[in-house]
Amino acid sequence: RDAVPRAKCDAVELHAGLARHLQAHFPEVRIWCGDFLEYHPERRYTRIIMNPPFNRGDDIRHIRRALTLLEPGGILTGICLDGPRQQKALESLADVWEPLPRGTFTYTQVATAILRITV
Repeated sequence: RDAVPRAKCDAVELHAGLARHLQAHFPEVRIWCGDFLEYHPERRYTRIIMNPPFNRGDDIRHIRRALTLLEPGGILTGICLDGPRQQKALESLADVWEPLPRGTFTYTQVATAILRITV
């Protein structure tokens, strides 16, 4: 908020309790409670930052969907599994693909990566 005070932010959260928490603590943010794959914003975005679900390739589906919501020149930054499916589907699209150490996320030992894709 302090770094870019006039930035407008939208958030999509599937879990109703977490969406309420976000709205209570960030009243200036537009929160949409629902499945990101069913989210249809009124405009395209210049930036998307995301932490998609990792189950059964959901990260790939969510990232591909997010790319359709960016305007030309827009940038997506996100986290995904660093597995063979993700590498095959996403790594070639990425400007940046940075594997993270196992255990980066509490309570999990899965291999993850940060990626940045410019459309």
